[in-house]
Amino acid sequence: MYYNGIGLLPFLFALIFSGLLSGFIAGLLGVGGGIIIVPVLYHVLSSLGFSSEIIMHVSVATSLAIIIPTGWRSYVTHKRNNAVDFTILKKWLVPTLIGSTIGAIIAGLISGFYLTLFFATIALIVCINLLLQSDNLRLGDQLPSGIFSFNIPLIVGSFSSMLGIGGGTFNVTIMSLYGVSIHKAVGTSAGLGFFLSIPGTLFFVLTGMFVANLPPGSFGYVNLFGLLLIAPLAALSAPIGAKYAHSLPKKTLTRLFAVFLLLTSIRMYLELF
Repeated sequence: MYYNGIGLLPFLFALIFSGLLSGFIAGLLGVGGGIIIVPVLYHVLSSLGFSSEIIMHVSVATSLAIIIPTGWRSYVTHKRNNAVDFTILKKWLVPTLIGSTIGAIIAGLISGFYLTLFFATIALIVCINLLLQSDNLRLGDQLPSGIFSFNIPLIVGSFSSMLGIGGGTFNVTIMSLYGVSIHKAVGTSAGLGFFLSIPGTLFFVLTGMFVANLPPGSFGYVNLFGLLLIAPLAALSAPIGAKYAHSLPKKTLTRLFAVFLLLTSIRMYLELF
């Protein structure tokens, strides 16, 4: 069933637009694709008239599925450049996987209203953090040990799975605050993002398997058309965005990303209330 008489062709064109736009913005702002793909997909599916009860689930699930191939490629590249801290990766891997599973199950079972509210709220918090953050802020010289070494990746994994992102927004920030070099933080986060996306995707497939009125080509909450179109097109347009990024100062890029998240958050709040 298509909403408002929408056929397959307009839907595919909308996904092509999503892939090109998300890749360009990701390349321009230097951020992971998930934090861009989810709001872009959300806006596109909303404008096409799909139910508000399913568009955030589909956006998050499809984004996680896209992270599997793109995250693996990123992880392998960072690994070749010796930019992965395997001590952190091994210590954080299991709690990340557990957190991802918990987050996906929760997200798959709650209503579209609460999932959208969660994303909008986190987007607003990240926006405020980007505008207020200081490059000189440091919480310690090494990552916390003991129970905190389990709880941090557990919480990050849960939140990331519910948001449809690879966790880089959280993991890179946390590692940097505890003295991990930015290159190691990014590379290690890429590895964790790849692994957390797998159980998250699987559970979104399971929880959405018997949901009615999903977009065409959906397998559970994961849209296969989106997976096949967005990932390669985003990979093509990301270098174009990255090229333009070199002509802009870092603070300008950070503020652009913060404004993008702010506008996304505001629109989601307005549609909810």
